[in-house]
Amino acid sequence: MFNRKQGVVRSWNDQKGWGVIRVGPVSSLERYFFHVSAIRSGTATPSIGMEAYFDTDDAAEVREGQLPKAVRVDIIVTDESEKAGA
Repeated sequence: MFNRKQGVVRSWNDQKGWGVIRVGPVSSLERYFFHVSAIRSGTATPSIGMEAYFDTDDAAEVREGQLPKAVRVDIIVTDESEKAGA
């Protein structure tokens, strides 16, 4: 079963095409790995601080030491985020 969440891009590695989304305040440890192939809308090169909506697969197995995966990711691109990335 999928669970829709909202978070913020915490990090992005443009060369490898993956990043981390944080849910909640800056001190939150609720984080999710996402790959460029999971992005449905927005931008394929997200910037730190961009808002993201995504699903998590509660049935997916998470290996020890790895973050759970975000799937069906929608990156919210605003005029302000476009200016910051320019």
